Amino acid sequence: MKSILNRINVDTTKQPLFLGEGLSLQRYDRFRYEIFFKLFRKQIELIWTPEEISLDRDRADFQTLTDNEKFIFTSNLKFQTMLDSVVSRGVPTLLQYVSNPELEACLNVWQMFETLHSYSYTYIVKNVYSDPGRVLDSTLEDEEILKRAETVCRDYDLLASSKGDVKSQIYLTLISINILEAIRFYVSFVCAFAFAENKKMIGNADIIKLIKRDEAVHVSITQNIIKCLREQADEGFQETIRANESKALSMFEEAVAEEKAWATYLFANGSMLGLNEQILHQYIEWLADTRLVALGLPRVYNAKRNPIKGWSDAWFDSEKVQVAPQEHEITSYKISASENDIGKMDLTGFKL
Repeated sequence: MKSILNRINVDTTKQPLFLGEGLSLQRYDRFRYEIFFKLFRKQIELIWTPEEISLDRDRADFQTLTDNEKFIFTSNLKFQTMLDSVVSRGVPTLLQYVSNPELEACLNVWQMFETLHSYSYTYIVKNVYSDPGRVLDSTLEDEEILKRAETVCRDYDLLASSKGDVKSQIYLTLISINILEAIRFYVSFVCAFAFAENKKMIGNADIIKLIKRDEAVHVSITQNIIKCLREQADEGFQETIRANESKALSMFEEAVAEEKAWATYLFANGSMLGLNEQILHQYIEWLADTRLVALGLPRVYNAKRNPIKGWSDAWFDSEKVQVAPQEHEITSYKISASENDIGKMDLTGFKL
């Protein structure tokens, strides 16, 4: 096991991202991959708290929702809480293998944001339920959520056990993180934005918009890590990536199938606010193809179009949201460069 502090001065500009010399000083005067320091800084710039968003109107709105709408709203919050609980502990499983200080800084802040997201879901639940503890306790009693937790946790647990081919497991864990951030949240996000588009639960959607913006940065982090591993021969991962391509594709297909099943579960009692399971199934296929291409992987679904393009654009690009202060909280006031992460973000890095 490596020491927590390498006492030897190591030139980290010549070290790989993973499995190099142990980390020494947290110094940021020189970089091999400056993109990760920029992504570290970008996250710092975007720090927020849910208390910045008023949920007073949401409390009244919730009482007007149908039972089906309450089920969709609450189920998504519970599922999102599970996902962020996992990824806030899953990202650090990579840290034991990191040998690049700018990537270490980037991952450390990322972990904090996922805890902030989990706290935000509790903040929302407490606003609309008199007994929030009962709602949150029921998360781990929901068979649909528990079924998905199994595959969501799998690769983090394997990497934490440090058994088998470590390089392959680092790569597959990166794929798993990318899938979680880039696909697994999005049925829930779309539902939150659909409520707000219909003038309901707008405060909740404003918080989800901030969370979605953060996830766009996290997607860029994983894309850039995988890009470095794929393109830089001295990273030592090129053969590993080629050998695991079919596994990576199957992981995407597995996630798409689970997201479709989640949409079917949510809409078992009918459509909501212009959404239904068929639209969400088409959306997830389109989204998956977009994410696969961004990682240098082939399309699987050949989806022709985004079925929710149009009404969803403002919610997926916070810079385009223009609202009067009296309508609801403005969430773009401290968003400095968050472009729509679908289509505008590529492997060259987050737009800075």
